[in-house]
Amino acid sequence: MTDQRDRKTTVQLDRLDEQTYEIYADGALDTEFLYQVTHVGDFNYIAQTNFLGGWQEDKERRVTLMLQRTLQDALEASGFHNLASLETRRLNDGIEFRYLDPDYQFSYAIDGRGRIVLNRPHSSAIAFHEWYRRFMPSLTHVVFKTVETFDEELTGFSREETERQSNRLTPREPVIQVERASYGFNVAVEVSDGGLDGSATPLPNIQVLNKTLLGRVPSSSGALGEPDTMGPEEFGRIDYSVIRWNHKKKASEHYSVSAPSNNRWRLLLFKFGYVGETYIPSDGEREKFNQDNFLTGETTAEAYLNFFRQKCICGFIRDVLLGEAGRQGLVHVRPPRPRTDTDYRFQTPASW
Repeated sequence: MTDQRDRKTTVQLDRLDEQTYEIYADGALDTEFLYQVTHVGDFNYIAQTNFLGGWQEDKERRVTLMLQRTLQDALEASGFHNLASLETRRLNDGIEFRYLDPDYQFSYAIDGRGRIVLNRPHSSAIAFHEWYRRFMPSLTHVVFKTVETFDEELTGFSREETERQSNRLTPREPVIQVERASYGFNVAVEVSDGGLDGSATPLPNIQVLNKTLLGRVPSSSGALGEPDTMGPEEFGRIDYSVIRWNHKKKASEHYSVSAPSNNRWRLLLFKFGYVGETYIPSDGEREKFNQDNFLTGETTAEAYLNFFRQKCICGFIRDVLLGEAGRQGLVHVRPPRPRTDTDYRFQTPASW
């Protein structure tokens, strides 16, 4: 059973662009639970280059037009086609492109610290899926073209200088390259009271974490105590965060959940990151980040289909919300129906 599921996932990773939401959900480890995550928060992709930032004013227009053409090609390849919705604005230390299409909006910016930042605002899970499967297969090309443009236009080396100083058969080694890249996914969950008698629980989000993640928290004296024995006014926020190494992919996986005091302690804010960076294996010898290995279409699919879908939603979020019920099996785990004041209902808010 496990081997069949692994083979199925591998096939799906190969053709991200062909996956409808139904196929995406059907391949989840817990399809019923996945469908309950109806909205997702903002998504971001960040590639940190070694470009130090800044360029001459006469170069800015040329670079802007070249990057605009790169994004327009990606929009056409994605089937978005609404090129009139692509706008450009100058930042104090960079350039930002905003695609203002009502269905597929996103922003793409390059700042003075050499960062390439792609942002997608919160939306329904289905709308996010359609955007991701259509646009993200073009991401690798967009990032590499951006780095290439910076390397050719902004390093200070003219083409004539390059040809004089090197053999025509040996191209100049690129100066600008990516040093770190990350995929960031966010989900918000709103916890409701679960008592059949209508009684309210005093700390819903902290109680959920106490049942699944938290052992103790500091009391008013600094000593560790049980979270559900303390009043809500004692807390401003509780954060839980873990970073794991995925040694096979040489990537770090970031899991975190926050229980803030706003909204009457109802929200649980989940943040996840799939990060390619300097790799530190068990022997402690660091391995340099390899942009050619991480900046691939396979990684784009892996980050979404395997890491976010299987590990974050069907693994981490499910177990945080359902506790022991979430670990009874990998498929078709239903949230428990409210029976006492310690059970909970949850929903993913459309905006938060």
